[in-house]
Amino acid sequence: MRDIGFAGVILVLLLTGQRKALGLAMAAMAVVPVGDMLIVLSEGGPVATAYGVHGLAAAVVALTAGLLLRERSAGA
Repeated sequence: MRDIGFAGVILVLLLTGQRKALGLAMAAMAVVPVGDMLIVLSEGGPVATAYGVHGLAAAVVALTAGLLLRERSAGA
């Protein structure tokens, strides 16, 4: 349900053209996969899953947020 909720936020911001707000939302959302990674590691789960799935997801979300926030408007 969490992922469906995040997808809804992302979709609404995309459809309304709120790219800066989308970047800020994604920056805030990047902490979720970091938390998931820490949970997997603390519970003795597979390290490859912790870093390969959750760590990579956090990095991709953070990178996407950074790119959205650095984006210049067409008129600038």
